[in-house]
Amino acid sequence: MRIELSTWPAVKDYFERGNDLVVMAIGSTEEHGRHNPLGTDTLAPNLLLEKIDAALGEDVLIAPTIPFGNADDLLGFPGTLSIGYDLLRSLVRTLSMQLYDYGARRFLFINGHGPNIKPISSVCEELNRRGCLAARADWWLMAGELNPAWGGGHGGAEETAAVMAVDPSLVDSSELGPMALANDISDELPTSGWDNVEFKGAHVAIPRDACRYAGNGWIGPDDPANANPEWGGQMMDGVASYLVDFIGALKRAPLPAPMPVRTTKAYGGNGDK
Repeated sequence: MRIELSTWPAVKDYFERGNDLVVMAIGSTEEHGRHNPLGTDTLAPNLLLEKIDAALGEDVLIAPTIPFGNADDLLGFPGTLSIGYDLLRSLVRTLSMQLYDYGARRFLFINGHGPNIKPISSVCEELNRRGCLAARADWWLMAGELNPAWGGGHGGAEETAAVMAVDPSLVDSSELGPMALANDISDELPTSGWDNVEFKGAHVAIPRDACRYAGNGWIGPDDPANANPEWGGQMMDGVASYLVDFIGALKRAPLPAPMPVRTTKAYGGNGDK
């Protein structure tokens, strides 16, 4: 049940029927290699929402997707649009508190982008203190846990396969190529991955704009040339099926007690024994 396709009386009825769970996808508009569309991190969560909606129908309320995320380090690639940490957190919090006022007490945020994790988590923690259960599902990480063969990095085979599951024509196969990482720091500190350099067998993060070192834009162990629609379809079906089951478990879980004051003594914790 989509909020943007529903009337306000239908949403009111959803909560009055005893429902209190809302699902919201949070994506990003950013580069994913020369071959993938800039909306990769939004397209994949939206496909999961379609599958969840088809499976649960009127038993789940789905909020409109947020297509922008915290992607400041990718702004050097044309077309990337970032609202940063603070604005993303404020936006998710504002919408969540409005949904809270309507009756939502259980939230599932389906996240499509790594740097969105901290701002979403901050909102989840605040909702928990209000007596809610708020979960953050990072779909691409979950996919690798459900099946190690599905795991991957930024714009690699995993995410390319996910885009192919949406529409294979969105992937520009003529632009497939190597990562082309550049040693932008020094030859003694070669770039080894996202933000990282290698030195004497260990990796150290030197956070900086990815356009300094990511020649192609995709970064990870999974070459996007290995992606195919079959992989993408199986992966997205598997993740969606898992999330449908998770939603059921989230509905059955008891809500936590509100925490107007942060102290273990006030909530039956063991910290003051």
